[in-house]
Amino acid sequence: MHRLLLLLAGAHAHDYFLDGSGTTNPSKFYWEIMSRFEAQAKPAVKMTYRAVGSSTGQCEFMGVCGDTVSDGGAFNDFGSGDMPFTSDDRQTLVDAGATFAHVPFSLGAMSFFHNVPDSTLPSTGLNMEACVLADIFMGVITTWDHADIKAINPSFSPPAGQAITVFHRTYGSSTTKGITQYLHAACPAKWTADLVGSTIAWPASTSAVEGSGEMSSSISATEYSIGYIDSGHGHDDGLSEIELKNLHGTFQSSTQAKANNGVQEAAAQAISTGVMPSDPLADFSAVSLHNMPGEFTWPIVAISYLYVRVDQTGTAEKGPLLKAFVQYVLSEEGQALLADYNFEGVPASVLALSNEAIAAMQLCGAEI
Repeated sequence: MHRLLLLLAGAHAHDYFLDGSGTTNPSKFYWEIMSRFEAQAKPAVKMTYRAVGSSTGQCEFMGVCGDTVSDGGAFNDFGSGDMPFTSDDRQTLVDAGATFAHVPFSLGAMSFFHNVPDSTLPSTGLNMEACVLADIFMGVITTWDHADIKAINPSFSPPAGQAITVFHRTYGSSTTKGITQYLHAACPAKWTADLVGSTIAWPASTSAVEGSGEMSSSISATEYSIGYIDSGHGHDDGLSEIELKNLHGTFQSSTQAKANNGVQEAAAQAISTGVMPSDPLADFSAVSLHNMPGEFTWPIVAISYLYVRVDQTGTAEKGPLLKAFVQYVLSEEGQALLADYNFEGVPASVLALSNEAIAAMQLCGAEI
């Protein structure tokens, strides 16, 4: 990274502080960038990011978390999440005069993972379709030798009557929201709209686990189990991935999809089809990168956002520091750094949208 020099009007011999909060997924990426800023910026800066979850990042950005209300309008200088603001929450901010932008910057594949012994599996891996997965996670299909599973995997040879252990995330989880959005998009007849969300009512036959770490360890420790997790985490932990059928009809793993630009293609399709707005200040509540078209498109793609207030004129030196941070996240160097943390940068069409958010930021009394 080139040496960062912040030229702050009226700079004094004290540190300038910037705090963000939200999703855990890109937290290590943020911390790496912040450490670079702290090492190279002049005058000195202090930057923190609290990995407290997407929902908390949003409520802190709004300044209202449960019964706690901020007198200053927000608990953070920027938020981050793997889901857009709802229309109602966005309108609450707009009505309060807080014009803000969704800044998409990172893509991550979500997937289903299993612990079925290799000796029973077909040479092509364990193929699955959305409607079969919907029945498994709703407790309709309870054994691995069920006819619907065997129909997709004729040479699959699990023990007769072998039970399926199903794990799901507890509490609010952006991964739960992602996989439930996918199941509804790909099989609405079996996975209805009331079963979409960061928390849903799971059948009693399934087992709850807390966090990605417990999901991974539970699948790993339980033979003939299935669950869901972000793909990078699952592969880092050595889990076996389901070969998932996409809208085109291609059975593939997320690794195969990535090799064919299938994750970025989901975002590019969202822009070209109008699923994602062309204005970063618009309502993003309906944006979903699930079951997008394309031969190798991965069907469950999470998109991470920065939430940034456009008017930074009253924030003194924080505004230029925040703008510099967002610029670096979107830079060629910043986008390339995402790969170190199992994420992908956004395609050019989405990057152009995000850079419009930077152009809209209003600063006062300071320049970068």
